[in-house]
Amino acid sequence: MRAPEWAQGLFGGTNIWDIVRANGLQALAIGVLGWTVATLYERRHLKYMAAREKLLADIKMNTNTDAGEGAESGILIYGSVVVAHDFFRTLVIQLRKIIGGNIKAYERLVARGRREAFIRLREDARLRGFDTVVGVRFTGSHISGRFLSAVEMVAYGTGVKTRN
Repeated sequence: MRAPEWAQGLFGGTNIWDIVRANGLQALAIGVLGWTVATLYERRHLKYMAAREKLLADIKMNTNTDAGEGAESGILIYGSVVVAHDFFRTLVIQLRKIIGGNIKAYERLVARGRREAFIRLREDARLRGFDTVVGVRFTGSHISGRFLSAVEMVAYGTGVKTRN
């Protein structure tokens, strides 16, 4: 089947199959490149978070509402983050929503956001001179647009200084 002249000039190729093959391969190559770059950035962020967690390991966190004896009064502290996926993973998430089932890319996004929020909570505790965070709670919300898949994660608690 011969393609119209305007399509031949715009997309290249003399028939529909030539146009689909040439442009489909370009789209696939761009998708693979985008997915690869996003994966590399995600891995780099995970390594960066691991290094920050190691530096903040001395800040204790728990869900108890009582700080225990010897704890000085504290204040509410929090760590928050908004994490979004790249366009290519968002496209996969949208397709998966249509098909149904477990969305692993979204699970990784939520886990990364939660982890970053807890790191920022510990950083806030260290900045304010606290060594323990009690009553730790966590909340999250989904932020979405036409081609946006992002989550906001907030970790909060009461920062206290314990006497040694």
